Amino acid sequence: MDKFNRLEEIMDEIGFQKLIYDQIPITEKMGLEVIEFKPLSVKILARLKPNLNHKCTAFGGSINSLMTVCGWAAVFINIKEIDPNSHIVIQRSNIEYFLPIDKDFTAECTIEEQAGIEKFLFTYKKYSRARLKLNVFCRDNDKILSKFEGQYVVFR
Repeated sequence: MDKFNRLEEIMDEIGFQKLIYDQIPITEKMGLEVIEFKPLSVKILARLKPNLNHKCTAFGGSINSLMTVCGWAAVFINIKEIDPNSHIVIQRSNIEYFLPIDKDFTAECTIEEQAGIEKFLFTYKKYSRARLKLNVFCRDNDKILSKFEGQYVVFR
Protein backbone atom coordinates (compact mmCIF):
# COMPACT_ATOMS: atom_id res chain seq x y z
CA MET A 1 0.00 0.00 0.00
CA ASP A 2 3.00 2.32 0.06
CA LYS A 3 2.00 3.26 -3.50
CA PHE A 4 -0.71 5.44 -1.92
CA ASN A 5 1.57 7.33 0.46
CA ARG A 6 1.79 10.21 -1.99
CA LEU A 7 -1.97 10.46 -2.46
CA GLU A 8 -1.87 14.05 -3.66
CA GLU A 9 0.06 12.88 -6.74
CA ILE A 10 -2.63 10.34 -7.56
CA MET A 11 -5.64 12.61 -7.21
CA ASP A 12 -5.52 13.98 -10.75
CA GLU A 13 -6.00 12.37 -14.15
CA ILE A 14 -2.30 11.84 -14.90
CA GLY A 15 -1.45 10.50 -11.45
CA PHE A 16 -4.39 8.11 -11.42
CA GLN A 17 -3.57 6.86 -14.91
CA LYS A 18 0.00 6.08 -13.75
CA LEU A 19 -1.43 4.27 -10.74
CA ILE A 20 -3.74 2.01 -12.73
CA TYR A 21 -1.00 1.27 -15.26
CA ASP A 22 1.18 0.17 -12.34
CA GLN A 23 -1.47 -1.64 -10.28
CA ILE A 24 -3.61 -3.04 -13.14
CA PRO A 25 -1.17 -3.64 -16.03
CA ILE A 26 -3.85 -4.65 -18.54
CA THR A 27 -5.12 -1.05 -18.48
CA GLU A 28 -2.01 0.17 -20.27
CA LYS A 29 -2.23 -2.63 -22.85
CA MET A 30 -5.87 -1.65 -23.44
CA GLY A 31 -4.83 1.93 -24.15
CA LEU A 32 -6.90 3.40 -21.33
CA GLU A 33 -6.64 7.15 -20.82
CA VAL A 34 -8.11 8.88 -17.78
CA ILE A 35 -10.06 11.86 -19.14
CA GLU A 36 -11.77 13.04 -15.95
CA PHE A 37 -11.06 12.04 -12.36
CA LYS A 38 -13.29 13.90 -9.90
CA PRO A 39 -15.32 12.70 -6.90
CA LEU A 40 -18.63 12.99 -8.75
CA SER A 41 -17.48 12.16 -12.28
CA VAL A 42 -14.94 9.75 -13.74
CA LYS A 43 -14.39 9.28 -17.48
CA ILE A 44 -11.92 6.83 -18.97
CA LEU A 45 -11.24 6.36 -22.68
CA ALA A 46 -10.23 3.09 -24.34
CA ARG A 47 -8.68 2.91 -27.78
CA LEU A 48 -10.45 0.58 -30.17
CA LYS A 49 -7.36 -0.91 -31.85
CA PRO A 50 -5.98 -2.87 -28.85
CA ASN A 51 -9.52 -3.98 -27.94
CA LEU A 52 -10.77 -5.34 -31.26
CA ASN A 53 -12.71 -8.55 -31.65
CA HIS A 54 -13.09 -10.70 -34.79
CA LYS A 55 -15.89 -8.37 -36.06
CA CYS A 56 -13.64 -5.26 -35.87
CA THR A 57 -15.68 -3.87 -32.99
CA ALA A 58 -14.80 -3.55 -29.30
CA PHE A 59 -14.39 -6.89 -27.53
CA GLY A 60 -17.05 -7.40 -24.84
CA GLY A 61 -14.43 -8.27 -22.22
CA SER A 62 -12.60 -5.02 -22.91
CA ILE A 63 -15.80 -3.02 -22.55
CA ASN A 64 -16.52 -4.81 -19.27
CA SER A 65 -12.97 -4.22 -18.02
CA LEU A 66 -13.09 -0.52 -18.89
CA MET A 67 -16.41 -0.07 -17.11
CA THR A 68 -15.25 -2.03 -14.06
CA VAL A 69 -12.13 0.15 -13.77
CA CYS A 70 -14.19 3.31 -14.23
CA GLY A 71 -16.48 2.39 -11.32
CA TRP A 72 -13.47 1.33 -9.24
CA ALA A 73 -11.91 4.75 -9.95
CA ALA A 74 -15.05 6.51 -8.71
CA VAL A 75 -14.87 4.57 -5.45
CA PHE A 76 -11.11 5.18 -5.20
CA ILE A 77 -11.33 8.96 -5.47
CA ASN A 78 -14.06 9.09 -2.84
CA ILE A 79 -12.47 6.76 -0.25
CA LYS A 80 -8.71 7.31 -0.47
CA GLU A 81 -8.74 10.73 1.21
CA ILE A 82 -10.69 9.17 4.08
CA ASP A 83 -8.46 6.08 4.32
CA PRO A 84 -5.49 5.73 1.96
CA ASN A 85 -4.98 2.14 3.16
CA SER A 86 -8.48 0.92 2.31
CA HIS A 87 -9.01 -1.95 -0.11
CA ILE A 88 -11.52 -1.77 -2.97
CA VAL A 89 -12.93 -4.85 -4.68
CA ILE A 90 -15.84 -5.47 -6.96
CA GLN A 91 -18.37 -7.79 -5.39
CA ARG A 92 -20.98 -8.08 -8.13
CA SER A 93 -21.56 -6.68 -11.60
CA ASN A 94 -23.97 -6.81 -14.48
CA ILE A 95 -23.44 -5.47 -17.97
CA GLU A 96 -25.71 -4.97 -20.94
CA TYR A 97 -24.43 -4.43 -24.48
CA PHE A 98 -26.87 -2.50 -26.64
CA LEU A 99 -24.91 -1.58 -29.77
CA PRO A 100 -21.54 -2.57 -31.26
CA ILE A 101 -18.71 -0.13 -30.62
CA ASP A 102 -16.65 0.61 -33.72
CA LYS A 103 -14.40 3.47 -32.57
CA ASP A 104 -12.52 4.62 -29.48
CA PHE A 105 -14.93 4.49 -26.55
CA THR A 106 -15.38 6.16 -23.18
CA ALA A 107 -16.87 4.88 -19.95
CA GLU A 108 -18.42 7.42 -17.62
CA CYS A 109 -19.45 7.06 -13.99
CA THR A 110 -21.40 10.03 -12.70
CA ILE A 111 -22.48 10.10 -9.08
CA GLU A 112 -25.69 12.08 -9.06
CA GLU A 113 -26.75 11.58 -5.47
CA GLN A 114 -24.31 13.12 -3.00
CA ALA A 115 -26.36 11.56 -0.19
CA GLY A 116 -25.39 8.07 -1.40
CA ILE A 117 -21.69 8.89 -1.17
CA GLU A 118 -22.15 10.50 2.24
CA LYS A 119 -23.92 7.37 3.53
CA PHE A 120 -21.19 5.17 2.03
CA LEU A 121 -18.43 7.21 3.72
CA PHE A 122 -20.32 7.36 7.03
CA THR A 123 -20.76 3.58 6.99
CA TYR A 124 -17.08 3.07 6.21
CA LYS A 125 -15.96 5.38 9.02
CA LYS A 126 -18.25 3.58 11.48
CA TYR A 127 -17.67 -0.07 10.47
CA SER A 128 -14.41 -0.01 8.44
CA ARG A 129 -16.41 -1.61 5.63
CA ALA A 130 -18.99 -0.31 3.17
CA ARG A 131 -20.65 -1.10 -0.16
CA LEU A 132 -21.40 1.23 -3.03
CA LYS A 133 -23.47 0.43 -6.11
CA LEU A 134 -22.58 2.45 -9.20
CA ASN A 135 -23.74 2.71 -12.79
CA VAL A 136 -21.29 3.21 -15.63
CA PHE A 137 -22.25 3.98 -19.23
CA CYS A 138 -20.55 3.91 -22.61
CA ARG A 139 -22.30 6.39 -24.87
CA ASP A 140 -21.98 7.73 -28.38
CA ASN A 141 -23.58 11.16 -28.10
CA ASP A 142 -27.17 10.38 -27.03
CA LYS A 143 -27.01 6.63 -27.72
CA ILE A 144 -26.22 4.27 -24.85
CA LEU A 145 -23.84 1.60 -26.16
CA SER A 146 -23.53 -0.35 -22.93
CA LYS A 147 -24.60 -0.11 -19.31
CA PHE A 148 -22.74 -1.56 -16.34
CA GLU A 149 -23.90 -1.84 -12.76
CA GLY A 150 -21.28 -2.74 -10.19
CA GLN A 151 -21.32 -3.17 -6.45
CA TYR A 152 -17.98 -2.34 -4.90
CA VAL A 153 -16.88 -3.20 -1.38
CA VAL A 154 -14.34 -1.18 0.55
CA PHE A 155 -12.71 -2.54 3.70
CA ARG A 156 -9.78 -1.82 5.96
